[in-house]
Order: sequence, then structure tokens, then C-alpha cells
Amino acid sequence: MNSEQFGKTYLRYEANIAKVLHQLKIYDEDLLHDTYIALYNHSQHAEIRDFVNTFVAFYRARDKRREDHEEPFECCDNTQLLNYDRPDESDLAYREQLGRRVDGLLRYFVSHPQPGERNHKRACKILRLYCQGLNECEISNMLKISQSAVSQTLERAIERLKLIAKRLHYRGPL
Repeated sequence: MNSEQFGKTYLRYEANIAKVLHQLKIYDEDLLHDTYIALYNHSQHAEIRDFVNTFVAFYRARDKRREDHEEPFECCDNTQLLNYDRPDESDLAYREQLGRRVDGLLRYFVSHPQPGERNHKRACKILRLYCQGLNECEISNMLKISQSAVSQTLERAIERLKLIAKRLHYRGPL
């Protein structure tokens, strides 16, 4: 079936196809156009005897595939994310234990420069300032270096801290 014949056949059965899809309560115009293209490509390899049923079958398969690929989760902002998978903030013992572990990791990081590291002292200084609550812009202004240099140094330092934690069998958030 060439493109002209396929187009004429589709136009002849378009109303029937829409009616069936509305009855099934799965009508979507964008999906209808995608199915048209997919069925046209398929018709180059196989003859279509019952156009409406074949079209609806293709449509349902594409609809099912689209449903399977859609995320079943709702989007949420960062404030909502903070409420998940966190211990109760009132658990003072947990917070103190976590603080001791992080302090231990930071002490280890400062006292053990990594091989091939170019400027360990600067990385330690940036990490200390970041842990004190300064943001990247404030750190860059204070140290008179670019904000991207601060960001890259922090990323590398955090990755090294994760590796150290893994090596020391540290289990907990970092």
C-alpha cells in the first residue's frame, strides 16, 4: 500500500477509529498521529485487511507502552523531599553520632592527602568553610578564586569523602 492509498484508507475509516477509541476511553490525538505513522511503516511490509481493528490494536499497544514508560510518581519540590527517609530531627543522640562520624571523616581527609591531588590545603580550607555554612559564592569572594573553582573543588572533596567512607566501612548519610 503506497502513501496515497494509505492516507485515503485512513480518512475513510477515521471516524470509526475515533468512535472506537472514545468508547474505550483511551482517545489521545497525539497518540493517534503516532499510531498513524507506525501503522503506515508497518503497512509497507504487510497487507492490512481490517483497517479499523488493526489501527486500534496498534493504538492500544502504543498506549500500553506509553503507560509503562510513564513514571507513577508525582513531582515534588525539595522541601517535600527533605521529609522522606530522614530520622526524626528531635533524635539528639542520632544527630550527635552522625556529627562525630562526619567530624572523623573530615579529620581523616585533612590528615591524609590523596596521591595526585594538586592543592590539598586549599581543598581542606574550602571544605571547612562550606561546613561552617558559607555558600560557594561567599567562599569564592573570601578566597579570591572563581566560583567554578570552588564548586569543582567541593565536588572532588565530597567524592573523596565518599570513597574514604566506603574504605572505612562507614554506613550513613554523607
